[in-house]
Amino acid sequence: MVLAIAAIVLGVSAPAMQRVFQSAQYRGAVSDIVSTLNAARMAAIRQGHHEDVLLYPRERRIRRGDKTTQLPEGLELEVLGSRELNRDGAGVIRFYQDGGSSGGYVNVSHAAGLAVQVQVDWLLGRVTLCQQDCQEG
Repeated sequence: MVLAIAAIVLGVSAPAMQRVFQSAQYRGAVSDIVSTLNAARMAAIRQGHHEDVLLYPRERRIRRGDKTTQLPEGLELEVLGSRELNRDGAGVIRFYQDGGSSGGYVNVSHAAGLAVQVQVDWLLGRVTLCQQDCQEG
């Protein structure tokens, strides 16, 4: 009887634990994207020269300088950056020493149905999250 109850509890909790794990991975990836973009903006202001963040949607990677962050499986990225700055399969968002940026957005979605848009304002360089009713571009 105890084994049957344990099997039922395990059978019910396993899918819930998987959803919790996927949600945590997704939130961590969004946090990595936002913190990388904010760090680039602050570095551009502090150091007095532009900073580029390269986002590779197919490989699910973010690169700033010599630091690369690999995002987890199951994520899908869509990047809209300045066409003139994009290169080698990467969408590029550039931050300038005055705090502004080239602007753009990154759509981040997960197979579990989670989605958010990370927006970068071109005038102020402000990085914000939009979860619904987002205006693209």
